[in-house]
Amino acid sequence: MSRESEQYRFARVEAYHTTLAHLEKQFRDRAVNLEEMEAAVAKQLARERLCAPWRKSENERAGCREGMRLAGLQFLSHYREAIELLCMHRASLQTARVDKATRC
Repeated sequence: MSRESEQYRFARVEAYHTTLAHLEKQFRDRAVNLEEMEAAVAKQLARERLCAPWRKSENERAGCREGMRLAGLQFLSHYREAIELLCMHRASLQTARVDKATRC
């Protein structure tokens, strides 16, 4: 692997983990709606300052931007998935209650 590819990859991985940790910390132990979550991720991605300012080359900076973007997308994807699972669980509980009530 070339040195430039390694620099890009390391910067992307570093930015990914840093951004994901920041978003998880920001929303830990809080109930938020999806719009608030999307706004926070958009704000995080729109920041001019990269999460790894010591990355100086354009190649590294591109890796940082990509890592930040991937972390934001994954964070939202996991949050949406959790909401869907919760809704499905609630629906199954309501169905079970109706079935139990009709049997009695």
